[in-house]
Amino acid sequence: MSRLLGGLPAGGWPARLMLAVGIALATACGRDRTAGESAAAAAPDSTLFGDDRARAGDSARTTPDLALLERLVDEYEVLDVVMDGLAGPGSGAPVQGRAWKGDVHQDAAKGRLLDLLLVEFGERYQPRTPAGATRTTDSIAALPHDAGSRALNALVLDHHRRVADWIRAALPGVANPRIREFLVKLHEDLSKEIAKLSAGPLPTGVG
Repeated sequence: MSRLLGGLPAGGWPARLMLAVGIALATACGRDRTAGESAAAAAPDSTLFGDDRARAGDSARTTPDLALLERLVDEYEVLDVVMDGLAGPGSGAPVQGRAWKGDVHQDAAKGRLLDLLLVEFGERYQPRTPAGATRTTDSIAALPHDAGSRALNALVLDHHRRVADWIRAALPGVANPRIREFLVKLHEDLSKEIAKLSAGPLPTGVG
């Protein structure tokens, strides 16, 4: 640094001082930028695939709150895949319209669970591939409207009851107050849906 400054014209001390400060700042910024890039490169990927977790068998090593949310997302994924298959433009299922309405509703519930996983645990969870969903979709799609409506109604009702039972059993052990608040509200919504679905499917020509 002294040799660099010594090479400048005498009497230019203000200029030499500014140059010295500029060089020091540039060097420090370069070190900070390099350190930041290294930290970013070392940051772990927050995306987690449910199929990988299932193969590793490591769900027991997660926190109970996290494991519960993942389990609920996986359960909603089963229903979502069936609804998607029935509601798709090329399905031709007699219950296509009814399935589309249900699909929008279930997507919203699953989306809220995924958002909670991301906000509370920094996890972008990709649910497990549901087993038997294609077979269920095909069997409902092959039924006439009334029978298909009853089958779809039974599928959703069974799902809601199962999820509601899991939430009710898990609530006493939920540690995170925000997760607890969300699950209480979800349980209330499911209870209302269960009461509505228990009345039976819509009559012919509706839905």
